[in-house]
Amino acid sequence: MARKRVKYFFAFVSPFAALADARIDDVVTGAGADLVPIPLVPPQIGGPLTGVAAQLREFRLSYGREDAVRWARKLDLRWQPHTAVVDSTDAVAGWYAAAAAGKERGYRNAVFRARWSEGRDIADREVLADCAARAGVGRDAFLDALAARRHHDDVPKALQQCLEERIFGVPTFVVDGQRFWGNDRIDFLLDELRGAAG
Repeated sequence: MARKRVKYFFAFVSPFAALADARIDDVVTGAGADLVPIPLVPPQIGGPLTGVAAQLREFRLSYGREDAVRWARKLDLRWQPHTAVVDSTDAVAGWYAAAAAGKERGYRNAVFRARWSEGRDIADREVLADCAARAGVGRDAFLDALAARRHHDDVPKALQQCLEERIFGVPTFVVDGQRFWGNDRIDFLLDELRGAAG
């Protein structure tokens, strides 16, 4: 019987993707399946909100920050919550460079740690080069790939996969056409992989 494949849509700027990333590799491989990571730079949707709509959005965002802290505590993760908005385009282009070198998981884990456990700026190419080096990718080759924009054209291609799989947020896991959205759906994903879903 063929091993199941789990498409894993993630974004480095998502705290809940960071929480899921801390365990998803082991969960999926432990269930005898293969993980297929797909990095995203989330598109900006809509313009600025005002009035009650802006207040409701802030309530939702502040709740998300509170909940992420609770999850980090539950998962025993070092956590540095922050709200700084960063452009993750270089981080995702760097993911393609690391994947080409066979170091996808190490780089992905290192970038999430840099952003969410160490509070570092993942828009800074030197920070990304540190992450690449931790994963076993040479700093100079990595920085050269970013400077030459070798993988930047690959970055927006994942959005087409989002449309095909009906992805609206991260992290989302897709197996056999079934979608599981959020760090808190990993147990349901595991049930699906084990054939226990009913």
